[in-house]
Amino acid sequence: MTDGAFILKIDAEGAERLKARAEAAGQSLEDYALHALDVATDPPGVAEQSVAFGERSPTYWRELEAICDEADKTGGIPWEQVEARLLNFGKMR
Repeated sequence: MTDGAFILKIDAEGAERLKARAEAAGQSLEDYALHALDVATDPPGVAEQSVAFGERSPTYWRELEAICDEADKTGGIPWEQVEARLLNFGKMR
């Protein structure tokens, strides 16, 4: 390993979880693992720009919190407007 690369060994259970998540994301196992490593090691603020890994991801919750904070600042969307949109959801415009 003179090129600086190394092999990471993961137990069978961890490998199966990683493989299932990679398949669900439509990525190769290697690409998914490298992306997960990038997100985990990015400085604060950079990971938020990456693709989230679902509700178990801290990135997901940080993004959700940012959306809620913005809604608090701006007042969000009035319920009447949300209700009207929901009543028309799926209908042709």
